[in-house]
Amino acid sequence: MSHHYDEHDHDKLLRWRDDLRANSIVDGEFPAMALFLVKPQAAGSHEIFRRFRTEFEQRDASFAHLVVFGMHGVSSTVRGLLEQIGLTESDLPVMLLAPAAEPASVIAVQLPAGESLEGGDDPNGDGTCDYLAPWQDVLDRIRITKRGRPLRLMGVQGRKLDGPDLRDLPAAALETVAA
Repeated sequence: MSHHYDEHDHDKLLRWRDDLRANSIVDGEFPAMALFLVKPQAAGSHEIFRRFRTEFEQRDASFAHLVVFGMHGVSSTVRGLLEQIGLTESDLPVMLLAPAAEPASVIAVQLPAGESLEGGDDPNGDGTCDYLAPWQDVLDRIRITKRGRPLRLMGVQGRKLDGPDLRDLPAAALETVAA
């Protein structure tokens, strides 16, 4: 059965593919590409996405640089993207990050699975651990990376993925979703 979130994410996947075709990602204007794959109940990961979106928008990044899927439901698009990158639904929520200059150097960073950034996902239990979180480390690195400089991800807590180039991922996922 098709759900509204299937159509919503599919339309967004088409837009992402088209924006990637229309914009050069590796030209050095913005240092990162990020893909968020989340689930509706992981509201903490939604908040993290919004923080990234604010930073990306302030630096005039295009839609091709940052996209999120799954906020309204784990869609066939989310499943197709997971299949392409070798992850499963049990890996949700996750952020895939790559330097724009090297879009095939993808790191998967786990995101909080809970309803907030505080409490259960916070080892201190008081909302003070953002600086310890891998996603915060990445956001800080993006903030300090000047235009035209490469984003450095050495030492980021995450899992290096073999193979996916974030520029090619939408087209590959569209084939999976259509199959």
